[in-house]
Amino acid sequence: MNSRGQAFSVFELMIAGVVAFAILIILLLILPPVDPILKDAKTVLMNGISSATPSGTVTTEAFAFKQNDLIETVDLLEQTGLDAKSIFFASGQFGAGSSPNSSIEIGSNGTYVKYSGVNKLNAQAKVMCKQTAEQLDSSIAVAFSNSTYKVESNAVDACGDFMPCCVIVLERAKAN
Repeated sequence: MNSRGQAFSVFELMIAGVVAFAILIILLLILPPVDPILKDAKTVLMNGISSATPSGTVTTEAFAFKQNDLIETVDLLEQTGLDAKSIFFASGQFGAGSSPNSSIEIGSNGTYVKYSGVNKLNAQAKVMCKQTAEQLDSSIAVAFSNSTYKVESNAVDACGDFMPCCVIVLERAKAN
């Protein structure tokens, strides 16, 4: 047998592997990155409320707001067993002074959140529930005192005498 012929076929195989690897690198650089598939906002928020009730704090997994998404507190009652007056939204990191603040709107007394942006918005939420509105107001003051954003505490106005009282504070999704 000719040993030079065998060495040449191994060399050809190595060249083919290098070329295939180069093509793969070029394709990865050209193709846009794939966004992770995020869950529906209503489902994630319902799960967060269920986990935080009757007295606790939970940071939800990331979810996506799509154009013209509207979530009302009554939409979140299905699995929670709470009254609509027991839940309210707070703008959190999407409040005044934030860059996409014009695309997030919180209803009066936090009764709904509406996203009016064009592109989807990745977010997450901190859900905090306490037995009374007064307890929730003091917990909000403590939990967000050193935060980079301010959370307006209006639990007494939003919840009144309904117990427990839960706030959903919207935040930007954290990168994994």
